[in-house]
Amino acid sequence: MIVAFIRISKGNQVKSNLIINATWQRLCEYLGLSEYEAKIYVSLLEVGQAKARTLSVLSGVPRTKVYSVLKRLIDLGFVMEVPGEPRIFSPAPPRAALGIYLRSYKERFQNLSSLISILEDAFRKSKIKESMRRGSMWRISEKEEILRKIREMLSRAGRFVYIVTDRDGLVLLYRKFNKMFDEMVDRSVEIKIVVTDGPSNRHLLRELQYVCDVEEKDFHFPLTILCVDERQVLMSYLRFDRSFSRSEEDKAIFSDDQFFCKMIQSIITRLGG
Repeated sequence: MIVAFIRISKGNQVKSNLIINATWQRLCEYLGLSEYEAKIYVSLLEVGQAKARTLSVLSGVPRTKVYSVLKRLIDLGFVMEVPGEPRIFSPAPPRAALGIYLRSYKERFQNLSSLISILEDAFRKSKIKESMRRGSMWRISEKEEILRKIREMLSRAGRFVYIVTDRDGLVLLYRKFNKMFDEMVDRSVEIKIVVTDGPSNRHLLRELQYVCDVEEKDFHFPLTILCVDERQVLMSYLRFDRSFSRSEEDKAIFSDDQFFCKMIQSIITRLGG
């Protein structure tokens, strides 16, 4: 019956497709659903109930993939199967299906608030004056210059290297310096990496865990901090792209001030604790 409706009401089908195309990408972005999962869930919300074949027509998901995608959505709590023959599928209410994600975002907000409190407390205790001694801090612009400074710091590391970065920063560091990580291990340099922003590339993490102590933290932290031997610190904001092109937003601050380095080391150690 639903398939016949689609054949007759082509205008409604076009309208439905526009709604699907306008929302499935945001479900992928916010919830981590695949393209097929997001399209089928939005299609079900549009029609209420449907057979797998009808969902394939509505969503554009290949018929051979529909049942496996529906099974995944059922496991995630987005879809319910209506008992009987033929097999009919119904969407879970969005508030119920997305509730766990909303709670997760609230927890991340609380974690971020806690992090800000830690940083504010460290800042008050440090009592850093605005006028640091001359030559103790430098501003670096352009991605290539920042990466060149990171390479220099890693090549001079003697005891340990501590890195805090997000998922994109981890990919960038691995692509540029993975051989240097091996060289540092050969020099008995300890490497600790804290990766923020939740789940990262599993393959990349496994590769790094052979040579580094890698820990994941589920809160947003858009900076990359590199601390070497409590003697040098680099705090950078690098925009990741596959072409490694230049961006005016690529900025970094480098310091070899001992007090500042120890303060930053103390903060990032607490982040990784």
